[in-house]
Amino acid sequence: MPGGVGRAVVIGGGFAGLLAARALADRMDVVTILERDPWPAANGHRRGAPQTLHPHGLLHRGAVALETLFPGLRAELRALGAASFDFGQGARILFPAGWAPVGATGVPHLACSRTLLEGVLRRHVHSLARVDVAEAVADGLLWRDGQVAGVRDTEDQEHHAELVVDASGRASRLTSWLTQAGMPPPPRRSVYAGLSYVTRPFEWAADADWHMSTEVTYAPSIRHGGLVQRVEGNRILVTLIGADGVRPPHDTEGFAAYASALRTPHLAEVVATATPIGETHQYGGLSNHWHLYHRVRSWPDGLIAVGDSVAALNPIYGHGLTVSALQAVTLRDMLEEHPARGFTRKFQRASAAIIRLPWLFATLSDAGWRPDRQSPAVRLANRMLRQVLDRVPEEPDLYRRLVRVQNLLAHPVTLGRAWTAAKTSDVVQVSQ
Repeated sequence: MPGGVGRAVVIGGGFAGLLAARALADRMDVVTILERDPWPAANGHRRGAPQTLHPHGLLHRGAVALETLFPGLRAELRALGAASFDFGQGARILFPAGWAPVGATGVPHLACSRTLLEGVLRRHVHSLARVDVAEAVADGLLWRDGQVAGVRDTEDQEHHAELVVDASGRASRLTSWLTQAGMPPPPRRSVYAGLSYVTRPFEWAADADWHMSTEVTYAPSIRHGGLVQRVEGNRILVTLIGADGVRPPHDTEGFAAYASALRTPHLAEVVATATPIGETHQYGGLSNHWHLYHRVRSWPDGLIAVGDSVAALNPIYGHGLTVSALQAVTLRDMLEEHPARGFTRKFQRASAAIIRLPWLFATLSDAGWRPDRQSPAVRLANRMLRQVLDRVPEEPDLYRRLVRVQNLLAHPVTLGRAWTAAKTSDVVQVSQ
């Protein structure tokens, strides 16, 4: 292992923080993760990450990125019960116009619980000689000569560092810390989704020709949806989805009634025949926001932000984990070319390039919940996207291309003229 170039502090020990720490570990002398919650034993749930109790999708491009950071990870997860399948064969997707075609797409998919994934990552990161974990709550940045020089915690302890990584997620306080230091407020984009989840785990050993099934919500009229996903150990997660302010019920009777009212039969089948093995868990108030840190001309050296700290996306599209993985790979690659300082603004610009396409996917649909706030470009793009989705049930080749685009393996231009009629550069400017 080559000699390091100083200390790094990572704020947050969740998915994005773990990946950032792994990317830093080969370059820095010491990497300290500041995590406010005790790390759970084995593959347990971390109190500060409510989303870990709900289904997650690890897109193929994200899985490949993780493999470059943790060689052998996919095989390890499969050995622990994760399912691996071709997305078009193992997933059932109900679009507004009907079911997606079933058949091979050439895009592998890895399905496991978020708790298993983070548990495995925690063990790998914690075993790294240069990484340590401190149970502490970050309370502000340390500054020296206009540059970030570390983090102060709520116990007034100072953690000095050449590089600070904010991976504290949707609850990030970075914007306020920057403005407190006299910097202008960074630009921010926000697109309403009003999304709420209610998830319950079941034990279900029944045979089925699918590994996951979902009925998607879609603006401006389809506010009720759901997702059911097999995970390791004969467990299956059933999630009710409400959009535009709809809140699915969490009591047993209401949960079953909501599932039965959906067009897809798969959720109701599981609820009626499987054995509940836990309580319902709610997660709500989810929309999209993007702090445009890459546009801050005076962005300070010694500081970067990753994951939901930068862009928090509607999780129904499954891009959040992949964005964090791609950012971590970018961080690792940049550290190989640069010292710990002098590259942070370049990193935020590269991070924005990673975010742009997932942001486009999330906001195109979600902007439809507030049609009065749509620009003409967004209205056009929404109409074109709906035309693409309406054709999917009858056009297997179009669906294969859509799966590749959704997995960030291809550009939307591959979907054909219906998509390219809208200007991507205009669409990404959507805001409330």
